[in-house]
Amino acid sequence: MAILSSAKYDDNSLGKILKQVVDAVNTGSIGGPTGPTGFTGPGGGPTGPTGATGLTGPTGPSIGAAGPAGQQGAAGATGATGATGATGATGPQGAAGITGATGMYNGITGPTGNTGPTGPGVTGPTGGTTGITGPTGATGATGPTGATGPTGVTGYTGPGFIFVAPTSDPHIVNAVWNNAGVLTVSAG
Repeated sequence: MAILSSAKYDDNSLGKILKQVVDAVNTGSIGGPTGPTGFTGPGGGPTGPTGATGLTGPTGPSIGAAGPAGQQGAAGATGATGATGATGATGPQGAAGITGATGMYNGITGPTGNTGPTGPGVTGPTGGTTGITGPTGATGATGPTGATGPTGVTGYTGPGFIFVAPTSDPHIVNAVWNNAGVLTVSAG
């Protein structure tokens, strides 16, 4: 291999020439047998010029290939159950319902039934306490005199019945009420 020989090497090619010389020496292909080692020359030689900065190499890829997906982690333990919330306050009491209308205290007086025939029963024993005499009723119109029937046997005298007329007009046709001590028939 020919090594370029020059009295003044270019600074950019000096490093390349030196490498060629070293490679030739290392292969032992230059000159005759090696002579004795010479005396060490004086040190402190001048520092050689700084070599030129080499060209910047191409930029490698900024992001490597994505690695395989890792295994899915184990499921975490279930958290403790939270405390039960406080019971809500009791709602206000609802309004009272409307009181219904008061019903009538007296039923409607039914019409007087026909007088039945006098029975043939024997006279019964006299009853005990005589009831309180009720107020005198209004005098009705005199009807025609009927035929006199046969006199029957006197029946059993009961304990009596007390009728207390209301003190206000019930507004029911033919109902009797006590108008300041006078029995009055309501016109409805």
